[in-house]
Amino acid sequence: MEKRTTSRILISGTFLVAAIIGSDVAAQTVAPNKGGQNHAVAEQNPACQTIISECKNLGFIVGQWKKDNGLWKDCFDPVVKGGSPTRDGEPITVPVSSSDVQACRAALGHQKHVQ
Repeated sequence: MEKRTTSRILISGTFLVAAIIGSDVAAQTVAPNKGGQNHAVAEQNPACQTIISECKNLGFIVGQWKKDNGLWKDCFDPVVKGGSPTRDGEPITVPVSSSDVQACRAALGHQKHVQ
């Protein structure tokens, strides 16, 4: 009798784990990382490409956000979303035209966020 109960518990537990994992995968499929989506769109838009290029010319690097030198978090996103790009905690000027910023913002569906 005890072996049968143990088997039921194992089967129930396995089913529960599979259901939890399945729901997590479904949630990620339905609502993927919006930032990643916007970056993919940005890389295809000429106005956004100009901003990305200027950020790279200033030495910003993909993945360096922990060092306050990330291409997206520290340079591109603040320019497009209306914040202030920084390096070493200090504001930095990115030489891009307001028309490129507006065109990129429109392509990404952003409105300027006033801070």
